[in-house]
Amino acid sequence: MRHLLFVSIYIFVCYNSDMADIDIFDKNCPTRFSLSVISGKWGMLIILALSRESLRFSEIVRTVGGISERMASQTLRYLERDGVVRRSVVQHAKPPQVYYRLTSLGRAFVTPLSDLVRIANDHVDELVYRRE
Repeated sequence: MRHLLFVSIYIFVCYNSDMADIDIFDKNCPTRFSLSVISGKWGMLIILALSRESLRFSEIVRTVGGISERMASQTLRYLERDGVVRRSVVQHAKPPQVYYRLTSLGRAFVTPLSDLVRIANDHVDELVYRRE
């Protein structure tokens, strides 16, 4: 109950005066942290990796090149907490197997994130040129 009250207070603070739009520029907006995890380097790659199929933790680490086990674990915890990823444990396996899959909310992010990757790929020459 206390968690619900906390979220409700921050959601109220996050809305503008007419309660129509979320103000992500407000430092107290609860959307900001979730958005930073989802659109961040590792969150985006994990979501895109899980867009194809459910994966075990070790498969996620192998698929997402360069991610440490610690960062994968932390990012998956945040994504699970926000309802983007669902963690399932298969108890009858020895040892128990843990799978991660996208929720319906998580699947809603696949197209926009894929579009972002496509735009970056389409303009990779320009992006790299600007860095030099």
